[in-house]
Amino acid sequence: MALFEFNTEVPAQFAAATLGINADLLRPELETHQIPAPEKIAPNALAFSTHKPNPAETPNNRAAGRIVFLHDPEEFETWGSNMRVIAYGKSPLETDVADQGDYAQYWWGTLELALKTLGAKYINGAGTITKMISTGVGSLEGEPVHSEVELRASWSPTEDDLAPHFAAWQNLIAEMAGFHVGGEDVVKIENAS
Repeated sequence: MALFEFNTEVPAQFAAATLGINADLLRPELETHQIPAPEKIAPNALAFSTHKPNPAETPNNRAAGRIVFLHDPEEFETWGSNMRVIAYGKSPLETDVADQGDYAQYWWGTLELALKTLGAKYINGAGTITKMISTGVGSLEGEPVHSEVELRASWSPTEDDLAPHFAAWQNLIAEMAGFHVGGEDVVKIENAS
């Protein structure tokens, strides 16, 4: 079964750029599926949503995200390209991490590293990182403090291959869920002898 389908005919460039987006790029820790793409941003779009399943319905490691690939036959000056990627990720933060001042640079750096590691070529990267802290009051005063981080980013691919951008986003959301790029394997300790 295909990972996605277009509802209408799309230009050859966009169809070719999305060819590499397939099930081989999916992180096994995440559930990912196609969602309706926004209709008014660009003439052609493809969108996905992902989250880390959590049967216990607790807030721990409930990372979630969305990614939208946009294409317009005309090049937008602000994009610097006729394609744009819009990505979103959200995850709970542990209280000690939430108190650190460099959390924004950490998550932005994680996204940039994922893109670089997977060879995703791009320009005009932009975004925001938001930290939210919820404190119970009144009858909820006894509830523990809850912190979340939200990343909103966009960038313009410079090559007609969106697969590395999709894979980088998968790695970012997996990292936000507490998994590292290699999955949740046990750390291997090398023998010194």
